[in-house]
Amino acid sequence: MNKLRQSFRRKKDVYVPEASRPHQWQTDEEGVRTGKCSFPVKYLGHVEVDESRGMHICEDAVKRLK
Repeated sequence: MNKLRQSFRRKKDVYVPEASRPHQWQTDEEGVRTGKCSFPVKYLGHVEVDESRGMHICEDAVKRLK
């Protein structure tokens, strides 16, 4: 019963020190922090949404675009 109870508890975020982070992510993190990052994307169109956040809002918008 104790294992079942523990499985429903939220896991705490564990802080990972910068020295032990994968080397491949360091340049990405620096770019984000300095505001010099870019992500190539395709323009699909635009859809007006009722709310400003929520995964279900995004999913509905993508369905309407398709």
